[in-house]
Amino acid sequence: MIKFNKTEIDKQKIPSGTGIFILSDADKILYINKTSNIDKSIRQLFKVAKDDKNVFQLVSQTSEIAYEEHASLFAALVHQKELENKSYPEFNSMIKPYEQYVYLGIDLERPPYFKVVEDTQENRFYIGPFKDRFFLFDLLDAMAELFQFPLCPDEKPYPCKRYKNNKCSGWCIKEKQETYSKAILSYISPNKKFLSSKQEKYNEYFNDLQFEKAEKLKNKIQLIEKYFEYLKFIIVTKNLNLEFTENGKIFIIKSGRLSGTIENEGKDEFPLITVEFRDNEILAFNKEQLAERWIMYKYLIEKNDKIILDRIDAVNKKFLLKIRSDLT
Repeated sequence: MIKFNKTEIDKQKIPSGTGIFILSDADKILYINKTSNIDKSIRQLFKVAKDDKNVFQLVSQTSEIAYEEHASLFAALVHQKELENKSYPEFNSMIKPYEQYVYLGIDLERPPYFKVVEDTQENRFYIGPFKDRFFLFDLLDAMAELFQFPLCPDEKPYPCKRYKNNKCSGWCIKEKQETYSKAILSYISPNKKFLSSKQEKYNEYFNDLQFEKAEKLKNKIQLIEKYFEYLKFIIVTKNLNLEFTENGKIFIIKSGRLSGTIENEGKDEFPLITVEFRDNEILAFNKEQLAERWIMYKYLIEKNDKIILDRIDAVNKKFLLKIRSDLT
């Protein structure tokens, strides 16, 4: 662990690699975090201090900064949780870089069927959180353009101008079950063949040398595929329980999060706050959990361990079958 006085930060050549960093006062650790760029993350805290009262308080109380590089974000996550278990840094619960994350809120019965929302408090079906709200806006636009799915304005009248301009199939005037099964369910439990017709159209454009049209369509297809992969992440991270061993150390995963490690007969337990989710939150979790869940998921995927990958696919398949059964 490399340490230096806060007043010397401008003289430091901090690495831009992956690792953890720690801010402390004379007596205790104030804040710990993992990052894919140590230098950028430390300096960013000092930049935003003037606009965020909690960060300002943290920086004001800090006397020493420390950092340590790690081979992966997963290794950094493990180290962070080990240190948090011993030090309970007070600012980790006060500084919330995830506050701007959003959810996709779906009304299963009436327009507007889809909204990008800040929380899960209303009577909608929720998916998320997502770091980038503009990703969701682009997704809704792509689904509307390719499949004439709903892209309803927030206020009446319905049907809206999109229907009158032949840009929507008029889902608000169809039978509710048809709207749900043919449009809304595609966001919640997509069929593998969902994009096949659009892929064929892309091939047609490409073979006819209509490269501009082909490229635009390809970008929309890739955007939707990215959403489907993220949906798989949400499903798996909320339902995956397993243990795996690496370099003689056992890692315990509960509901997609790291709950403990065992090494040389010593066990570290990382308390996980249990949240009671409502039925409309089965594809949603708390914003502050996103970083840890994503790191765990990506690490398990990139391990390329057949047993783990088969387990992930089985969890995803089982959940998709269940949700289609429950919601139809």
